[in-house]
Amino acid sequence: MSENFFGNYKEFVVVPMEENEEGIEEVFVPQDYSVHYILTFSLYDSCISSWREASKYHLDAEKSLRKVVEELNAKKKGIVRLELLEIDDETTYFVVALSWKDQKEEEEAVRRNIQYFLEKDFSTDLLIGEKWYQLIGAKGKFERRLFAYNMEKYEAHLSS
Repeated sequence: MSENFFGNYKEFVVVPMEENEEGIEEVFVPQDYSVHYILTFSLYDSCISSWREASKYHLDAEKSLRKVVEELNAKKKGIVRLELLEIDDETTYFVVALSWKDQKEEEEAVRRNIQYFLEKDFSTDLLIGEKWYQLIGAKGKFERRLFAYNMEKYEAHLSS
């Protein structure tokens, strides 16, 4: 094989679109999604009484939550979109908006898919990737359950 066999490789370099658009935030268009939910999360078997206390475990709860939301939005682009609406250092809950694109299924099936996404993707990324397992007690760790959450369907009230 010749040393210069790949000498013209630069002609074949194509930067993947995701990397090419790095740093550009996707514009949220609500009409592109079939349903929207407001999710309120609290830690299951919590070891803290406010998000401020997460710093004892060397965690910045808001920063790591924003990171997971951003990463999941990139991974699940075209299916689901998350937006952190509220997290306050004085409370033990946070609020996320979730928009889901799947229009073909009945509402109950969509809710089951969302629950699966929250329990498998969202919780796992925070539990393992961001080390939130430190914020829950033995019961939560044994059950591998990070959150208790409430899911309310959001209907936008447009003023005329």
